[in-house]
Parts: sequence; C-alpha cells; structure tokens
Amino acid sequence: MKTRFSVSVCLAALALAGCVGHTHSLIQGESDREITVGTFRHEGPEGSMMVLEFRGTRFEARGFAIERNQNLAELKRRYGIDRKHWDRISSGMDTDHYVYSAEPVLRAGNGASLRCSAAWRAMASPEGHCVTDEGTHINFRFE
Repeated sequence: MKTRFSVSVCLAALALAGCVGHTHSLIQGESDREITVGTFRHEGPEGSMMVLEFRGTRFEARGFAIERNQNLAELKRRYGIDRKHWDRISSGMDTDHYVYSAEPVLRAGNGASLRCSAAWRAMASPEGHCVTDEGTHINFRFE
C-alpha cells in the first residue's frame, strides 16, 4: 500500500511539473540597455505571455500565437541518407529540428505599443526585436 501511495505522489508531482509553463527571463547584457525587466512564457495552461519594461513603461501581451515550423526540404537534404533519423524527423518524433516564432504586440497602460518578433530553436531561448510606435528598434534576448 505504501509503494502504491509513493508512486501516486510521484506521478502527481510529475503531472503538475509538466503543466507549468516554460518561462524565460531577460538577459540584460544581451538586450537593449533601456529594457530593465523582461519575461517570456510559451507553454503551460496560462498560455503565452511577454512583458518588457522599456524606458520605465511596462508593456505586456498575453495569449499570442506561437508558430512551430521546420524546413522539411532542408532536413531531407541533410538527413535523408540516415533513413532512421529522417523517419523520426518526418513523423514528428524528433522535435529538435523545430523552429518556433511569435509576433506579439505588447501594450502599455498609456496606449503605447511595441510590435515584437521572436524566434528560437527547440531547447533554446527566445530572442528578437521590437519596434516602438516612433520606429525605434530594440533588441532582446531571454535565458
């Protein structure tokens, strides 16, 4: 009975851990110096979210689309000789070759906006840029 309880507790912990979103924090040294705070989340039940504090103003977007793509023609050229590996890629079992992207529009309480574009490979961190309403480009990178 004790073993069954222990297994149940472990499974419950794993299930809860799997439901937590994947959150990234801003890398200050690799982002525009006028961004003081940054967070990017792209998984979990809360959905996607991006927050940047730029020039003292907090900008935020929630629920934006995250696209998942892979260049099958390029992957076929590169891995087609290794039939087993290619079968895993083309069936979707090998997810290391996906590229993710998002284009959130972050809004501030004062009505200002940042139009952003982010991209990242599987098991890597998002990075990209935003454009202010005035046309200023700012770069960001998350850990």
